[in-house]
Amino acid sequence: MKLTDIKGIGQKTLEILKTQGITDIPSLLYTIPKKYTEYKITPFMYEGEMNVEALVTEEVHLQKLKNATKVSFRVAIEGIPMNVVMFNMVYLKNVLKVGMEIVIVGTYDKDYKTINATKIFKKEEFKEGIIPEYNIEGITNSHFQKIEIEALKQYEEKNNIIPRSYFERHGFTSGKELLEKIHSPKSIEDTLIAINSMKYYELLIFSIKMGLIRKSINEERKIPKDVDLSMTKSFRTMIPFELTQDQKNVLNDIYLAFKNPHPMNMLLEGEVGSGKSIVAIISAYMAYTAGYQSLVIVPTEALAFQHLDTFSEYLEKWGLSVSLLTSSVSAKERNNILEKLRNGKINVIIGTHSLLNEEVQFKNLGFVVCDEQHKFGVEQRKILREKGNNPDVLYMTATPIPRTLSLTLFGDMQLEAIHQLPSGRKKIKTEICGYKQYKKVLEWVRSEIDDGRQAYFVTPMIEEGNEDRTSVFKVKQDLDAYFNGYKIGLLHGKMSSEEKESAINDFMTKKTDILVSTTVIEVGINNTNASVMVIIDANNFGLSTLHQLRGRVGRGSDMGYCFLMVASKEAREKLSILEETQDGFLISEEDLRQRGPGDFLGTEQSGSLKFHYADIFDDKDILDIAIKDANELISSNDEVSSYYSKRLYSDNFD
Repeated sequence: MKLTDIKGIGQKTLEILKTQGITDIPSLLYTIPKKYTEYKITPFMYEGEMNVEALVTEEVHLQKLKNATKVSFRVAIEGIPMNVVMFNMVYLKNVLKVGMEIVIVGTYDKDYKTINATKIFKKEEFKEGIIPEYNIEGITNSHFQKIEIEALKQYEEKNNIIPRSYFERHGFTSGKELLEKIHSPKSIEDTLIAINSMKYYELLIFSIKMGLIRKSINEERKIPKDVDLSMTKSFRTMIPFELTQDQKNVLNDIYLAFKNPHPMNMLLEGEVGSGKSIVAIISAYMAYTAGYQSLVIVPTEALAFQHLDTFSEYLEKWGLSVSLLTSSVSAKERNNILEKLRNGKINVIIGTHSLLNEEVQFKNLGFVVCDEQHKFGVEQRKILREKGNNPDVLYMTATPIPRTLSLTLFGDMQLEAIHQLPSGRKKIKTEICGYKQYKKVLEWVRSEIDDGRQAYFVTPMIEEGNEDRTSVFKVKQDLDAYFNGYKIGLLHGKMSSEEKESAINDFMTKKTDILVSTTVIEVGINNTNASVMVIIDANNFGLSTLHQLRGRVGRGSDMGYCFLMVASKEAREKLSILEETQDGFLISEEDLRQRGPGDFLGTEQSGSLKFHYADIFDDKDILDIAIKDANELISSNDEVSSYYSKRLYSDNFD
């Protein structure tokens, strides 16, 4: 059955539905209201919203204001004359007639002795009950509800793959009964049951999929790695600084995982500058002593070049061959690298998404590092595992992920964290500033540069086009005028690889004093001489992104400073936690509260994270129930396991 078979859906309505992602009957029926409003006749009230009966006693008058049209008319309520005001409802002029009985939805304004109406119904059309409010642009609410009711009439309930008993044990409902409670509720209790049932249904499917992924990984086998501990200890003694206890603990767990017959699937969280890279380097060396190659995949070329320098510095003096493979590598050099990978002459390969191509083959890949792993989807992680014979995989992120989100999204992984920062790292002084203080901030930047240090200016836009965001070109233009005689570099995502590398190199070698950039510097630039960062229109970034950005300064012996430029009091309040704490885990919790999981992790994450109904932060109790039930279903119901095993990487709600 097609959407156009539903009464009330013509071609125009069909096009509007498509813009909302509604393309078939299931997606129509599982479009839930934004809210529910209870309508019932009330007596006249001086406070609060009322649905009051009235008699129209005078014709509607229209008054054109600067940006609106005022609609006013007189009514009698229980025999008492009253003024009624609405705005922009010009059509009422032709609808409301003297002597007509109506129902007014609105509130009373004591100062003006007037009812401010939000809705007007003819009395015969006013229906008491719970009304779903869908807010579909281009379709009136009553029309959309009629469409849903018509679709429900045509709905043929099939046997749900999830046994009904799982819903009923928690007081939830499913199938047609659930859809009826959503679109045609009889009471407020119905709406609560319906909403919680939808949340449970969605979280249960998600938890089943995650459980099946975890089960498949746990069932995979690999050859345990015979790590040469003597060589590894010698390598570690040559590292010119003492590892933190957290780093040592993680390395010990990686060593144990290497020896395990099941492939490692570890998520390592750690602050910017906490020393995740050295953990990855030592782990790659451990894999080398056991006869295996390593792969390091990152989201940007800037980070790839940074890792190439770091890994080469530590590993090449010990006889390991470290190479880089990105889209900017020439065809001739690329073929040479691919050949060396196949015959095992390259021990560690570093690159971007290019490493996911089928042509990239290894002699004996045993260890994979996926840095800033939340930038990669589930399917891409699967490709990485298939590059070798179930290699051990270490995912690293400098965005501390709240535990609720970690256990849900990465429940198939072993979770590790580095909380300690290396000794000597100073806190970054962060200050939120209005634009009236901008000149003082610029003077501070000038003093830092005059003392031999460097600065970043970061902006959310490459080009002009948004009123509340300043472009990277405009910022550079203004700074060129203000810092006359100083050298200012430019870096953004639309530059070629060669241009980016040149801009970064100029900044690293102090050929430029200031680097004006977008968030491409969020990861991958380690300039120990940069002491100050100014973030323009900081309210356009998430808290975790801002925390990562400020981690680019204060990486040397000098104090780091970060100035967050904002234009409003609301923005200042939103970002205030950044002045209060340097704890990335606390900041990530607040970021998740403000933005939700989808925005928190970025649009490239698996579709499974795009919850339509549930909120894994607010619906923790339902999530706990769903995880428990999912584990039970996976272990006891082969039909469910088989059904969802075929749909692991689908984001369809089924």
